[in-house]
Amino acid sequence: TSILTITLTANYDLANGSTVTISGLTGSQTISDSSLAVTSTSNLLGTKGDWTQTGELVLTAASGGTTSGTACEVTFNLTNTASDQPSPTVNVFSAMEDGSGVGIGSIAQAVMTTLGTPLYGVANGSRPLEVLVPSFGVKSIEQSTPVSGATNILTITLTANYDLAN
Repeated sequence: TSILTITLTANYDLANGSTVTISGLTGSQTISDSSLAVTSTSNLLGTKGDWTQTGELVLTAASGGTTSGTACEVTFNLTNTASDQPSPTVNVFSAMEDGSGVGIGSIAQAVMTTLGTPLYGVANGSRPLEVLVPSFGVKSIEQSTPVSGATNILTITLTANYDLAN
């Protein structure tokens, strides 16, 4: 399971009922769920989102919505794919409402930025849904002697594609 954290700062207030759509989160094994648990700063973007396995999460402004220029952090869990996958391009879009259900405009879709820092020794491991299946590239074992009754030293060599914890 990956814990994804998204930080959003809009240049407009997002009043109650406004939606924020995060798309492009492809490759997750998390099944569609109209009540995917999320945490957001002061619940400003709710406590659940509408997730579709095609890679889209829709959040709805609540608790007064977000304020222009103020960051709102959203965290949620998705299950990684079982095979290697590069991080997909993730986009964000918002449909704005006035707090009474009337649409007042939108914030155009834009590509979200990612840090791309290493994580567990995996280049770009911090990018969303970047998946590398752990494996040993080198795995060998040798002995020092086949002589019966002799002390035998076994040498094992392993090279992993991940940092192995102490």
